[in-house]
Amino acid sequence: MSYVQYVCDVETTGTDPEKHDIIEICLWRIGDEESKTWCLTPLSPENIDDEALRINKHLREDILRQTEDGKEKYKIPSEVLPEIEMWLMEDDAAAEERVFIGQNPMFDYDFLLALWRKLDAEDNFPFGYWIDRKDGTKRNQGYIIDTMQLARLIDVCTGKKRARYGLGALVKDFSVTRAQAHRADGDVKMTKELFEKIYTVLHDPLVEAFNESYK
Repeated sequence: MSYVQYVCDVETTGTDPEKHDIIEICLWRIGDEESKTWCLTPLSPENIDDEALRINKHLREDILRQTEDGKEKYKIPSEVLPEIEMWLMEDDAAAEERVFIGQNPMFDYDFLLALWRKLDAEDNFPFGYWIDRKDGTKRNQGYIIDTMQLARLIDVCTGKKRARYGLGALVKDFSVTRAQAHRADGDVKMTKELFEKIYTVLHDPLVEAFNESYK
């Protein structure tokens, strides 16, 4: 199977994927020279959490397209999804062959899936999952990799323990180039470099040790 690896980060109007909305999506396809970023106006502006905006530095008047900069930068979600889907389709991979990588990636994954669902585009969701149609339960059939858990695996192997596992702490521990935190493109850049540092060390020994385990 040919896997295509994507590092993802989203910025949102809050922490509940059913109530709050994505306002920034950044994806970096491993092997590409740069990431792709989309900014979206929220579907439910009445649910914007001021604390979320304080952290991610997006301005309310901009994301509501009340300014000229906002109208230029923040797009209607229903117009953005086809653009994202078309860009992803350049990899010629099936949804379940796309590897979803992030720092605490289930937050980002759940918000993306909620966005596709809110726009009645769930069947086109570009990362692997399926739904039990009887009870609506979501079940993932794709690959999700958490850089935080990779760091914990390293701890188990070394017999040591880190004081913190946030992206900022891991960036420092692994000598990753620091970028602007709490903006999707900055977090994706740091997460990508962190993942690649760990992946490069693990790849060849794991292939050598376990390539024959697929029988």
